[in-house]
Amino acid sequence: MTNSVTEFTRLTQLLAIGQLALIGATWNLWTPQTDFPQVPLLFMDLDDQPRILDWGMLSLLLASLITMLLIRHPRISRIASLICALSTLGLVAIDQHRLQPWAWQLVLVAFVLGLADGQVATLAWRWLIISIYAWSAWSKIDIGFFHGHGRFLIDGFLQAVPIAKRTEFWPESFRTGITAAIPLFELLVAVGLAWPRTRKVSVLGAACMHLFLLLALGPWGHGHQPGVLIWNLFFLVQNWCLFRPPSQTSSQTPTETISVAQIPQLTRPNRLAFLIVCAAVIWPAFESAGYCDHWPAWAVYAARPERVSLSIHATELAKIPPALNPYLVREPRPDDWQPFRLDRWSLATVQAPLYPQDRFQVGVALGLARRFDLNQIQLIIEGPANRWTGQRTIQRYSGLESINRLAGTFRCRAQPRQTSSF
Repeated sequence: MTNSVTEFTRLTQLLAIGQLALIGATWNLWTPQTDFPQVPLLFMDLDDQPRILDWGMLSLLLASLITMLLIRHPRISRIASLICALSTLGLVAIDQHRLQPWAWQLVLVAFVLGLADGQVATLAWRWLIISIYAWSAWSKIDIGFFHGHGRFLIDGFLQAVPIAKRTEFWPESFRTGITAAIPLFELLVAVGLAWPRTRKVSVLGAACMHLFLLLALGPWGHGHQPGVLIWNLFFLVQNWCLFRPPSQTSSQTPTETISVAQIPQLTRPNRLAFLIVCAAVIWPAFESAGYCDHWPAWAVYAARPERVSLSIHATELAKIPPALNPYLVREPRPDDWQPFRLDRWSLATVQAPLYPQDRFQVGVALGLARRFDLNQIQLIIEGPANRWTGQRTIQRYSGLESINRLAGTFRCRAQPRQTSSF
């Protein structure tokens, strides 16, 4: 077996192990479940489609991943990688909630492995990782992160490793400086990974960053769902496999053997793989204009995305079944509107964070209202925060008819898939 084939096999197995673990951690999300509203990504009629469509695509996905894990034949692995990418996209089209950031990353990697040889796949995967760190850092250079999400991460870390007091006891300038260091460090990791001379120390820096997140979000910190932790573990292994020191690889390992100038001389499938990665690297630049969703733009832990708050009028609360009571914030309010926590509902039922786009959350609210015949519901939508001031526009939509009209204004679908129950 040649070094190129060995390299390709190692990459396909890495992808298969990572995606199988993440699907296992969020299993309910990928099944045709009826516990949480599904909102298709595209304007397609899935209401009368049998659930065998969902199970069929999930079966194809799992079969392709197992094939990639067990079979070492390059051609079979390439076909399995393409089936993996297409079946994952099919499942996302049925329910955009499945477009988790790790799922988008692995779809791109699966397309690369289905098209490119080992050398090109390694180089393309490297640049995808570098772009993830760079765009993720950019999304955190934001006053909302400095005063909110960043301090949340630091509090979780200090809770897991109590080496200092919690951030509320620190001077304001010191707290802001510490949280500002998080995106700066992530950006330095991205730059360092792009240059061979700084790559070794950057891999170690990235490892420290993911260990920080594992402690902050893990069982000793904020206790987040396993999927978040597995994705961070995947990055630890992935970075070592792709950026490990040349002295520990064969002489033919693609460190810098392919330059950008050589891309036109590559085969057509290799060029297509590079084109896919280049598009994925550039696309996040259109997030602020609304042409790229937040998670495909790698805005993870970012504070800028819009916020949707759902409330149900007190006269309608009797229609809510007891199973959903944990997500109702029952408290005396002068306006009789009781908040309903969509984010907690998502974590409890599909073990995954709520997809952060406002259109998706509007669709979820409509799904809840239609299932339980709720007419008096209210949505408060806070638009994306200004990066430097944190200010948001606020819009209020009351009543089912008003929210239905709102759902028709989005570029992608915001209407839920009709289900018998959830």
